[in-house]
Amino acid sequence: MALLKRKRADAVDAPGVVGPARLARQPSDFAGVRPGDVVVIDIADLEAQDAETLAARGVAAVVNAAPSSTGRYPNLGPQVLASTGITLVDDVGEGIFARLRSGERLRIDGAAVYRGDELVATGVEMTGERISAGLTQASTELSNRLDSVTANASDQLRRERAMLFEGARVPRLTQSARNRAAIVVADAFDVEVDLKGLRRFIRDNDPLLIGVGKGGDVLITMGLVPHVLIGTDEELPTSAIARAREVVVVSPSGRIARPERFEQHGTPATVFAASGTSQDLAILLADHNDASVIVLAGAPPTLVALLERDTADVGSAFVARLKAGTKVVDAKAVRFFAVQRLSWLVPALLLLAGVVAVVAAIGTTPAGMSWWSDLRDLVGDGVTWIEGLFS
Repeated sequence: MALLKRKRADAVDAPGVVGPARLARQPSDFAGVRPGDVVVIDIADLEAQDAETLAARGVAAVVNAAPSSTGRYPNLGPQVLASTGITLVDDVGEGIFARLRSGERLRIDGAAVYRGDELVATGVEMTGERISAGLTQASTELSNRLDSVTANASDQLRRERAMLFEGARVPRLTQSARNRAAIVVADAFDVEVDLKGLRRFIRDNDPLLIGVGKGGDVLITMGLVPHVLIGTDEELPTSAIARAREVVVVSPSGRIARPERFEQHGTPATVFAASGTSQDLAILLADHNDASVIVLAGAPPTLVALLERDTADVGSAFVARLKAGTKVVDAKAVRFFAVQRLSWLVPALLLLAGVVAVVAAIGTTPAGMSWWSDLRDLVGDGVTWIEGLFS
């Protein structure tokens, strides 16, 4: 009894926020969160939508193994938690998941996380002032970055206007792209997932497959042959050169440093004398060769991911997509439409509706009314016969 009284006294007297631990690394784990929980997450740059979900579930506190705001961009998740009075302790490290189990009682005091009297983690207490300062700094850095991107894009438009508006120096491919979809494959951002989602589209449409640097090896690994391989001499893998049907070497100087690499494999190599990233030049190449649609596999999935690249590269990407216009589409969007199948119930209902409509139309004609009369008589005779069997 003395032990029980002492524990209750500790719980009352100890400062901070107290509640049961709930391990929920990602937003997909939030379904099990209950009111009063101390939720332990591992989400860098906590979004407002996820923070609103936690607030709606009535959590007592949030402990994040990662920084809730990295400064990459002004995310509003921490501000949402602060505005609803929810304690947030940041950047405690991933090891906290090995030290805790859901249901254990935790106490948050400032930047410290306790289990009973045991200190299990320390991090950064995200006060309102600290959150506001981080938001201001991230907003300023983003504005500066966007200004730099705009300047780089404008500079590229001036330098490459002959290529962009007249197609100067853009090679003509021997592999036909006219009235054909082209898939530009870069070895980045879950490209394997993108290609798996495009299997049916590739099978049904025979698109022009353009591997960008090591993206050529990705195509080969997936059992596909790159029609075109594009990249700088340093980016092009020898294994892909040997399998590609055509190679385009990106070289601002207009010269190939090691032509013997291509000669020994018998693969024709064409020079693309231009500045910019190989992925963006692949878009311009497909557009200039009259591809009807340009599908990007391995492209940055979000604006934030795009802006994390070098500002010159972001400017190049902006110009390339602007030039290709509505032709450019992400692989995930193509997958969504390619895999859509009508449920068997939909065509069945359409067929039934058609049959009912035909029958109703026939029933309004003199011949149809006669058939209905004969059918009623036939059904009546059948019912009378069945009743006679059991009488």
